[in-house]
Amino acid sequence: MKDRKTTGLHGSAKTMDLPGRGKTSGLPEHRTAAGPGQRVALILLIVYICFIYGNSLTPAHISSRESGFLLMKLHDFLERIGFDSGWLTEHIVRKSAHFIEYTGLGILLAFYCRTWMPKGIRKPRLAAELAFLVPFVDETIQLFVDGRSGQVDDVWLDLCGVMCGLALTTVLAFMRKTDRGKLK
Repeated sequence: MKDRKTTGLHGSAKTMDLPGRGKTSGLPEHRTAAGPGQRVALILLIVYICFIYGNSLTPAHISSRESGFLLMKLHDFLERIGFDSGWLTEHIVRKSAHFIEYTGLGILLAFYCRTWMPKGIRKPRLAAELAFLVPFVDETIQLFVDGRSGQVDDVWLDLCGVMCGLALTTVLAFMRKTDRGKLK
C-alpha cells in the first residue's frame, strides 16, 4: 500500500502518494529520524556508558592499583615541574577520575541530545534522565563487586560531572554559533 499526502486547490484536501513517507497533511515536515551524526553520537554514548560500567565492574584491588599507579605518575610530574605533591592523595585521584569520566559523559550526552538546539529538536529531558540514571546504576553495580561499595556522594559527584560536561558543550556550541553569526 502506498503512502499518501494531502494537498489540493485552494488548500483543500487531496491525496497524493509518497513512497515510504506515511500519511502527511501538507504541513511542513518535522524531522524526527536520527541523521548520521546523531547515530554516531548514540553509538559513542553507548560505548562510553559501557566503559563507565566496565570500570565499576573492576574489583577493588585492581582499581586501587590503577589509582596508585596514576597517583605515582602525578607525584613525579608535579615534583618535576617544581610543585609540592604531598597534598595529592589516592582519594583525590579517584574522585577527580569520577568527575572527569562523567564530564566526558555529559559532553557525549550534549552531542546526542543536542541540548543547544532550538525546541522541538533537542531532548533535554532525556539528557536529564540519563545524567541521573547512569551514575545511579554505576554505583549500584559497585554494590555487587568484590571490595567495592556504592556511595551516594559519588552519585552526586558524577551528576556534577555530567552537568559540567553538558554546560561546557552547550556554552561552547552557543559561542560558536554566536561567532558565526557575527561573521556574516
